[in-house]
Amino acid sequence: MKPAQAYPARGSRLTPTTIHPFPLPTQVSPEMRGGSFSVTLLSGAALGITPVQAALLPPEPSRIATGLTSAHQIESFAVELDQPPVMGCACRATPPLSGDGPPPLSHSDRSYREQSQTQVPGSALNLEMLLPFLEPNVLSAQTAQLVLPGELRGYQIEAVNALLARDAFLLADDPGTGKTVSACVALMAKFQNGEIHRALYVCNKSGLRQTAGFLAQWAPGLLITVIQGAPESRKRQWNAPAHVYLVDYETLTMDIEQEHLVGDLLQYDLILLDQIQTTGLRYRSFPGAYQRLDAPIRWALAGAFPKEVEDWVGLFAFLTPDQVRGAAGITLPDIRRRFRPYILRREKDELKDDLPKRTRQEIWVDLDDVQTRRYEDVLAEERYRLTQLGDAVSPSHIETAVDRLKRASNFAPESLGGAKVRALIDLVEQIAAADLKMVVFSQFSEGGVDLLQPVLEPYGILKLGKEAQEEQRAKVLDAFRAQEHWHVLLLEMGTRTGDEALVEATYIIHFDHQWNPAVRVRAEMRLHPQIFRAIPVNMYEFWVAGTIDERIYALLAEKGLLPSDVPEETRPAELEGRITLDEWLHCILGTPSVKEPGRTPAKHPIGTGILPGTAILRDRLAELSPDTLNAAVETFIKALGYAEIEPLDDGDEGGSYLLAWRASEGEIERVLVRSMSTHKNVGIAKARALLKAMEMRRDCVGAYLITTSDFTSSCRKFADDSNGRLALVSGSELYRHLHILGQF
Repeated sequence: MKPAQAYPARGSRLTPTTIHPFPLPTQVSPEMRGGSFSVTLLSGAALGITPVQAALLPPEPSRIATGLTSAHQIESFAVELDQPPVMGCACRATPPLSGDGPPPLSHSDRSYREQSQTQVPGSALNLEMLLPFLEPNVLSAQTAQLVLPGELRGYQIEAVNALLARDAFLLADDPGTGKTVSACVALMAKFQNGEIHRALYVCNKSGLRQTAGFLAQWAPGLLITVIQGAPESRKRQWNAPAHVYLVDYETLTMDIEQEHLVGDLLQYDLILLDQIQTTGLRYRSFPGAYQRLDAPIRWALAGAFPKEVEDWVGLFAFLTPDQVRGAAGITLPDIRRRFRPYILRREKDELKDDLPKRTRQEIWVDLDDVQTRRYEDVLAEERYRLTQLGDAVSPSHIETAVDRLKRASNFAPESLGGAKVRALIDLVEQIAAADLKMVVFSQFSEGGVDLLQPVLEPYGILKLGKEAQEEQRAKVLDAFRAQEHWHVLLLEMGTRTGDEALVEATYIIHFDHQWNPAVRVRAEMRLHPQIFRAIPVNMYEFWVAGTIDERIYALLAEKGLLPSDVPEETRPAELEGRITLDEWLHCILGTPSVKEPGRTPAKHPIGTGILPGTAILRDRLAELSPDTLNAAVETFIKALGYAEIEPLDDGDEGGSYLLAWRASEGEIERVLVRSMSTHKNVGIAKARALLKAMEMRRDCVGAYLITTSDFTSSCRKFADDSNGRLALVSGSELYRHLHILGQF
């Protein structure tokens, strides 16, 4: 029986009829016995499948390669396959093209541990290993539609065939054209044809969730495990049965070098390298650890061709080691000719007739531990503040809380890095390497475009804010349109770009965004009006898993308010009331709703809980006595974890110096703290003097400059350029923290 004809068994119950060790792959074939379909192990064991909802088609005798080579024994057990949708005809439910949140990071080791606890180790998992061979064939036009979430475009089918025809291959189509989809389908076909039984899929860390989602959708039936977490967890994941092991480049290198992968764990039938950066190749010299991997089939996906001979050699030294020999001194045209049989590249403009005119993709990222702790601290502060406001809470309070949480998700504490920044760089690198142009939106000036500018500087960036004058806007837009080396236009959301469309930028990226989808849609429409719909445009939205982003997304999906659901002519004002105040408080921010009584905290901060305005705030802080200000600063520094504080002077009306320290990883971490009481914004001279004083001490790793007012832009830039050695704390930030701590 051909694998494609097993689909009526979907939704059936598997029940073993005998106990027997699993045979080799060549010893497995299906047959019909009475009214039931059986996968017969030719050594004598049989797995009976009793149909539940549909009669089975008569089989054609043929053999199914299962990839099961272990000698696990089957005890008495039953496995429920996923319930089919109405139209059915597959062994498991087909995942939708767009879910209600981040794609899950699957771990087959969880099922492995569960099976171990039931004293039938690996038996159910081994049955899951059969599923790809029971799914309809993804290469058959008659059956692929039964399991795949959509149709492949003509050029994607060409890419699938090109991958299947070569054991070494580079697919280098422009970003956003669907390379990963083609690779997933080709991977599934390799399993169904019995050519491979174990594959390694490597991508950037920021792409793990997206890749896991693509594999679930376009390679149905494959058992995927994502390698991540602590070393002990990763060891268990590497040893768990799976068809595909999905891992990021850094983790793979580390696990090989630390010998978490040894022996058989280094052996694969196929290795797929996704999101390879070919310009200024990050993996120009692949880590030596990669040379320990063994796989006869090696594929790679990139957004462009390498541009330098060294980049070509570095990539193909891994893909086709034999073809790289004798490449010393070879010219770029010659090396391109040498590797031409192993590459396929199509530009976006070349494929525009087959591409959708608008493609929107959500990029879900996960915060690291440091950024997660910072986010949770901010969330706790805002929940407490909103709870204290009680019935006085207003939309403005909600907006302030959400903005703070969004900023905490954007960047790691006191850094220009972070999970979202890393994901943005990975995407921008791909687009810039293909010499294409993009617009990057942020809703924030400070905490958004101002911080992203130095991050994206290497890729050719121009920036515009809402406050830019007309003459400056025209100059920047003209330069972006005309000059090829400007790849990125960084815009604060709401910046006017004039009446002329910006069709040169065929990629639009929302680094952060308001909840209202109409705001994003209208910004996109201004750049690409309907008259230019012949030009395919890719839109990307960044969302953060495990934060209020996930709750906002779920609520928008429930209400039919995702950007893909909103008509393009919708005005933002039409949607403003669609999320109620109670939903913001209860469903998104997790505080008691205004209709629910809040619990009375043990300790109340003084006052109403409403923060004063900027002018009042400056006056109130500047009027503090030196002793009171010093005590407030000490409280703030201790809240940061510095338990020990030593005054370095007696203090005066202008402020004081403190030395603070804490134990960190067995070492003492000291910081120098300078507080200043002033009505004026603190300039760069004060920041430079503090940093110099810190460096002269030689026992401090950083410095805090704390003021009752604010800082000039040049002072903030100086701190940004200090590589994390200088942190600035404005009066508003100081007041907010002290207010939450119950000091004001």
